[in-house]
Amino acid sequence: MKIVFFLGLPNPFPGAGWTRISFFARFFRRKGHKVYILGAFTPRSFNKAQSKNVDGVNIFNLTPMTVLYSPLTLMFNVLSSIITLVPVVLALKPEMMIISVPNGEPAIGVHLASRLAGAKIIYDYRDEWEDSTINRAKSKLSKLSYRLLKRIMTRLYMSRVITVTPYMARNLEMRGVKEVKLLPNGADTTIFKPHDKASIRERLGLEKDDFIVVYSGGIGGYYRLDVVVRALANLNDSYKDNVKLVMVGGGELPAVLKIANDLRLNEKVIYLGVKDDRREIAEIISAGDLAIIPYDNNPLWKNTIPAKFFEYCACGVPVVAAVHYDSILAKIINEYRVGLVVPPMNSAALAEAIYNLYKDSMFRTEISENAVSLVVNHYDRNKIAKDFLRLLEDMD
Repeated sequence: MKIVFFLGLPNPFPGAGWTRISFFARFFRRKGHKVYILGAFTPRSFNKAQSKNVDGVNIFNLTPMTVLYSPLTLMFNVLSSIITLVPVVLALKPEMMIISVPNGEPAIGVHLASRLAGAKIIYDYRDEWEDSTINRAKSKLSKLSYRLLKRIMTRLYMSRVITVTPYMARNLEMRGVKEVKLLPNGADTTIFKPHDKASIRERLGLEKDDFIVVYSGGIGGYYRLDVVVRALANLNDSYKDNVKLVMVGGGELPAVLKIANDLRLNEKVIYLGVKDDRREIAEIISAGDLAIIPYDNNPLWKNTIPAKFFEYCACGVPVVAAVHYDSILAKIINEYRVGLVVPPMNSAALAEAIYNLYKDSMFRTEISENAVSLVVNHYDRNKIAKDFLRLLEDMD
């Protein structure tokens, strides 16, 4: 079977969308299928406007896009996707087109191209991106434009959709989408697993007695590392010196480091850069005593479970999530006893959670065992990919 993924971002990139799609692509290729990934680029990522081969999978970032959230940029992104993708998809002649959203605007072009090529279409709906985009739009005209786009996308989803949480599946069904299958995120348990903490810390230059709060992923935006740094400042002086924040990922780093400098926490905030090697990320996570998910207070995140959560758990690291108590993430953390939940944007509550895990090593050990078991039994990407492939074969 010839399978083409479309992920409207500059691939590869260190983020959940690429992690999910690239894993599926490699898995399908190992099973003997021909696999391609189509992507996009922006003026800031023009250097990724290219074709390349990653792990035997051909990647083509061909579609220029902008991210300004206005009616004109919306029209540009749609037209750009039509102009660039129709000839490419017709040339590739895929049997199966998997359109991953977000980024969703170029989905219109790739959907049209797939119809012209006679491919079967399935949407991979990873978060409620339409509502997020509407919220980001500034003017009334922009909001109206993106509400119209949401209506158009609802019609396109009528082909078939997979999504990552039961909440999103239910919301899609309430929009009238009938063919919705649950295919959650997870972690590759062959890579994300507990690694030797002592040897990793020695290699990273961390003291064995340090209490490490680890973060992996995008820095800034709706992940508020500034709140985490302020939580470190709120810690009691009796144990503050032992606590350090270790970050890996890209984004708005200067703002976070400035806050650390202003609070005289430079030596307590350690940035290890952007890492593309998943095994290296797994090892860094394993060096932690707890791992952090610091959401802002946007209620849209109530229905999301970030991929980093499963990676943290698979490495046996307790999770502290700053998230609404009625969110799906809070419920799964509490139900399976894999960490602690605090209100978003509350550095004092976050500091208290860090202290509670700092002082109770037996509790950390229990959580660690629960976390690994949760992913191995329910969220192993290898098992999820097998389910996905069976779904595609049933459609073929």
